[in-house]
Amino acid sequence: MVDSSTPRIKLRGHTASVLCCVSSVSSPHLVTTSSEDKSVCVFDLRTKTCLHRLQCFGSEHVVSISLKPGKEEILYAAAGAQVYCLDLRLGPSASPLHTYNFNSEEINQVAVNHKATFLAAADDSGEIKVINLQNHKLFKTLQGVHSNICSSAVFHPRRPWEVVSGGLDSKIVKWDFSRGRPLHVVDLASTANISNEGVGQICNPPFVHSLSVTEGDIPGEAGKLMAAARGDGGVDVFDLSFENSNAKTASKTSGPRKGASFGNYSHGSMSTESNSEPDTQLTGRKRHLNLQNGAHASAVNHVTFARFGEQGRFLVSGGNDGFIKLWDWALEESPLSTNALSVSCKQRSPLLLNIDHKRKVNWLSTTSTASENLVVADTSKTVSIYSVL
Repeated sequence: MVDSSTPRIKLRGHTASVLCCVSSVSSPHLVTTSSEDKSVCVFDLRTKTCLHRLQCFGSEHVVSISLKPGKEEILYAAAGAQVYCLDLRLGPSASPLHTYNFNSEEINQVAVNHKATFLAAADDSGEIKVINLQNHKLFKTLQGVHSNICSSAVFHPRRPWEVVSGGLDSKIVKWDFSRGRPLHVVDLASTANISNEGVGQICNPPFVHSLSVTEGDIPGEAGKLMAAARGDGGVDVFDLSFENSNAKTASKTSGPRKGASFGNYSHGSMSTESNSEPDTQLTGRKRHLNLQNGAHASAVNHVTFARFGEQGRFLVSGGNDGFIKLWDWALEESPLSTNALSVSCKQRSPLLLNIDHKRKVNWLSTTSTASENLVVADTSKTVSIYSVL
């Protein structure tokens, strides 16, 4: 299933590849982006225009940006080994309110916790610097676990002293940043099962390129989910408690459970057919989406839980293969039968939409609106806006 839909809107304002994009929660028509052109742009989807272009980052690419929760006019941007805090209301004349120079190497992602009291900056050294945003001092350095580049860091949506990181050592690490120690380590490489993967997934290690958690105060299971974008083209979904789910998974001989509850909606449990067996091999992993489910043929650069639809239900992933995929990730696969190509079977696939974007995807963001709800940053100098669902 390939959807060749063209973007509803193309936003122009950058002069080089767009590296990151963030849509506002409180004002979904506002989109903020960063680029290799060493600038940040603020766009208005209603007028399709660039409202502001900020250029105060020296000679460094602006790799990652994050809006301050509850006060989204404040932006945190990573350029080189430095984090800048800016007030977007000041427009092109804005100078940094604060700068943070705690990282020793280039920062790959910045993230702010939901109370806007701490910022995490993951860098090429494999370290995560946690900065206190109230006194503007370094709070803790998380180190000693990642043996390669730390590509991503996100705060636990429910536990205020926990942060999760992912790296190009194929590890996902949950940290207690109040004490600066790891609580749990998941090594994706240790359970790579090449017999169940496609050619691209055999050749590429399961590097962790991106992590995403559900946003806001979401009750039930949906409030403790995390997705991981893998270098082998797969996408994993974890329970952030990292509890062993073997006992909760139906056995292969007994067949799948029906009507499994998830969050505030219900649908079938995950498949227990052979292509889903790896789900039980990693503690806390609830789903592994690979080529047999329709996943990417090469590295997944970014994954995010969608703000549209029911919270925690839909995932969007984008990869080096130029495809953008919308997933109803917990939907079980339809079993093969003599009528396997029927419409009903197709509707039972977790892959809901497969957009041939034709360019390598760098970053994705979504809005809660019914249309123009998917923002895409890619290797071009334009920002694409799609309408999905």
